[in-house]
Amino acid sequence: MNFMQILDYYKRPEITTQLVENARNREVAGALRAGGFGQRPNILQFHSDVIHMVQSGVVSFHYSVERWPQPMSLGMKNYQTQRMGWDFVLDIDSKLGIEEAKIAALLVCRFLEGYGIKNYGIKFSGSRGFHIALPWIMFPKELDYQPLSQRYPEASQVIAGFIREKIRDPLTEELMKIGVKGAGETDPFYFIELEKNWSIRHMFRAPYSLNEKSWLVSVPITKDMLKNFSAECAKPENVKTDVSFFKGDENEAQQLLIDAIDWAALQKKDEPGPKRSYVNMQRIPESAFPPCIKTILMGLEDGRKRGLFVLLNFLKTVNWKQEEIEERIRRWNKLNKEPLPESIINGQLRYHENKEPVPPANCSVERYYKDIGICMPDATCKTIKNTAGYALKKAGSLRGKIEYKCSVCSRGFKNMKSLSMHQSRSHGIIQ
Repeated sequence: MNFMQILDYYKRPEITTQLVENARNREVAGALRAGGFGQRPNILQFHSDVIHMVQSGVVSFHYSVERWPQPMSLGMKNYQTQRMGWDFVLDIDSKLGIEEAKIAALLVCRFLEGYGIKNYGIKFSGSRGFHIALPWIMFPKELDYQPLSQRYPEASQVIAGFIREKIRDPLTEELMKIGVKGAGETDPFYFIELEKNWSIRHMFRAPYSLNEKSWLVSVPITKDMLKNFSAECAKPENVKTDVSFFKGDENEAQQLLIDAIDWAALQKKDEPGPKRSYVNMQRIPESAFPPCIKTILMGLEDGRKRGLFVLLNFLKTVNWKQEEIEERIRRWNKLNKEPLPESIINGQLRYHENKEPVPPANCSVERYYKDIGICMPDATCKTIKNTAGYALKKAGSLRGKIEYKCSVCSRGFKNMKSLSMHQSRSHGIIQ
């Protein structure tokens, strides 16, 4: 395409409207015909911005997957605090051609639908693949009471890895069916790559942007359109703007995220290397629990989600078995003035099941205890810093002693200091 043809395409009001509307709260970069990109950061606010960038040599537009309240201030390196969210955009790129990329895209779509996700976005990359999007609205805004916006790019990488693993075998079978040489002996992602590595300020080709290599449009399509898609559909003169790429219902992909994180945790547990040592202490009964935990267990009116988070960490730390934790959490939830939805209870139980014990937040962390009105200290509270420490101390006074066992040789010790010295001297384990 020559300059005037490119300009005429971007001057189409419906194209310019789509570029500007989809660019809201995103960093925008323009690829230059001469090579490279224009200045970064940049934004699109008005129709005239699109035309100005094209007149300055831009031939294609790219968006950040991350969303920012003020994209133009990104040079400050304060990415974690500035980021307001991110979209999951999976790039499917085929070495074999569009038809093979369609096979992978359809497998991904079916996998997502298995999670009840119906509003995923699909678009042609403009070359030899497709992009599939799960926009920010589909994800919970917190995970384990940490802002999900700050868990980029690792959360995106985990979801991509999870999807890759789940479609690996079906993709191999489909490639073998169509006679791809070596499909049964080679990793299917050698032929059709599903992007798995994101970085800070990662970008992707904007919906309705031209592709400067093929001069085809990165056009959004539906799943039904995908089955019969051809390059002809992406020629500028054939493109319509009646399909949205960024759509979705609130928390539509929440379960996918939770399952992906659980899957990733299991992979890490199987990785070779030095193993951490954990103290195997006796199960501590409710009678030794601190006042704040007992208060939570009586049921809450406010702070139920934070209460659930505290209970799950606390009960696992004091060596309750998973089935005991599940039974006690469900019994607790019935005592809440308004029980938490089963989806939240089940999701958090599943998420914590495969996690190593992590002591709950220290008593000084106000948002977990004082802010929800459960901090009611007794005499023992003044001598400890953590609810788990309270339980250990109280249980010790109830039993006379607590035995700490070495996870390597099972030898017992009266206190943590003795156990640590033993593990350091006998097993080379430094806590």
